[in-house]
Amino acid sequence: MCGILVQHGDEPFHHKQLEALRRRGPDAVGYWINRDIALAHARLSILGLDERGTEPIENDTHVLAYNGEIYNYLDVNRQLESASIHPRWSGDTETLLQAWSTWGDKSLESLEGFWAFVVYDKRAKILTLVRDPLGVKPLYYLHQNDTFLAASTIASLLALTQKRPGLDFVGLSEYAQYQLTFGSRTFLAGVHRVMPGEIVTYDLASNTLSKRIYAAPFAQPGEQGSIDDTWIAETRSIMAEACRASRVGDVPFTTTCSGGIDSSLVTRWTSPEVAYHANYSDPECNETFYAQEVARGIGTRLMVVNAREDFDLVAAVESLIADVDDPCAGSVILPLDDLLAQVKRRYKILLTGTGGDELFGGYTRYALALGHCPQDSYRSAHARLMALASPLDRFESFHAKGDTSWYKFYDSAARKNFLNALGDGDPLEAMLRFDRTVFLHGLLTLDDRMTGRHGIEGRPSLLHPRIVKRIAELSAKTVVRPTDLKWLGRAIGYGVLPEDVLGRQDKMGFTTPIGTFVANNASRIREAIQASPFRDLYDLSRVRFTAESKWSRDVFGLLMLDCWLRRYSAR
Repeated sequence: MCGILVQHGDEPFHHKQLEALRRRGPDAVGYWINRDIALAHARLSILGLDERGTEPIENDTHVLAYNGEIYNYLDVNRQLESASIHPRWSGDTETLLQAWSTWGDKSLESLEGFWAFVVYDKRAKILTLVRDPLGVKPLYYLHQNDTFLAASTIASLLALTQKRPGLDFVGLSEYAQYQLTFGSRTFLAGVHRVMPGEIVTYDLASNTLSKRIYAAPFAQPGEQGSIDDTWIAETRSIMAEACRASRVGDVPFTTTCSGGIDSSLVTRWTSPEVAYHANYSDPECNETFYAQEVARGIGTRLMVVNAREDFDLVAAVESLIADVDDPCAGSVILPLDDLLAQVKRRYKILLTGTGGDELFGGYTRYALALGHCPQDSYRSAHARLMALASPLDRFESFHAKGDTSWYKFYDSAARKNFLNALGDGDPLEAMLRFDRTVFLHGLLTLDDRMTGRHGIEGRPSLLHPRIVKRIAELSAKTVVRPTDLKWLGRAIGYGVLPEDVLGRQDKMGFTTPIGTFVANNASRIREAIQASPFRDLYDLSRVRFTAESKWSRDVFGLLMLDCWLRRYSAR
């Protein structure tokens, strides 16, 4: 977990502009500046812990600032040595720099891991921004007139400019409805994400920008329609080896262990000394028994974190939004913040099961969209969704989290953008592709911001390129069985996980009783929204400041959005 800043333009660069990244990179800072451009970097030391790892680093032709981890950097080093290039340092940063200088963007084909980096060609005066194929690590840019800025976070990007960009009301509308934004759009006009698998090139001399996608693992539907026990066994072996490869580092690692299949597989395969688990006293949000079963079988000590339940929700969100500057997903940030506060006391590397539901088709929304009711607890949702004619309409309705009538600025382009991102064709293929590209990107953004808040490098071990490639070959109908959700994950987990975990039918994910917290803080939330300088953007006559159920997220979404506006908008 590190942070990157780039500035080209008339405004002078100052080291204080790096302060917004110091939580992400608390161990060292570095700068590379000439008359044309300034690059800066905040480092979290993981590989090669001495000062040689301070970035940016350079060779005769290029300067590199990098955030990520290349698991197979030693293999790439051997390829470089075959080309008579001998990296002098033991970390992956020099490996990446020398590989790029030798092979250019072709070097990306050899990398296994995750990354966001900027590389500056000193002779051609060309800056290149690169992000890994799944978008595990973030990168943003702003191109205005003769100025080009790039950074790991929106907050740090804003620190580089004296004039803040205006609001993008389509982006705000997308979040208001889905708690996501689509494509490169953010809440700020002109501030764009480098997309997963994208290369953005900026030519300083001509002040021109170009971009292209170099890798998109889930762009095309898989074609493999049947698998057997041999395939399952081979995949189990590939996944175990890949998860173990994700442990690379010169500092200790730990894992999350929720008690579900995904994080449990990572924990079993990597055997950490300690694994972390968060719970609530509410039985519907407490899966500690299953996490204990997973840890018990391998001698791992389970650290159980009792997440806060009696707290000021407004104050908590105001604190979180200082780091969650590109809001997405939802209330899981609350228990995650409590868990990570404990993890950072001992560890810098955290392996997670993020992406497992997307790989294995584990979401109940697939069954509901196709007309099935997977659990009794979903009967009311099933009845509501069956009033809609098509599976894709049901899927879209399930993803909608907010009441758009609360927002005066709401633009119906938000729903059109959702449907465009969803695409057409086979409904199951479209739904799985959406979650693997759009929704997963949101989850990874959330993971990045929360681990960065605590100076931890989060690694989604199940998204190792070898695992992704293997699973992406399967057709959606092979992966998803509406009456037997996540069957593939259970099949792979057979012999690895306890039977109690494999046989579960009640897994709901990392659940948070956010409706309960909203109800307990209703008057406080009402006061904050009614006093907000942005209250004219809301139709307060329609806003309900109480939650309809324990899981209602609409009020929480409004609170998150208002806290973001108060912190980052120029108004």
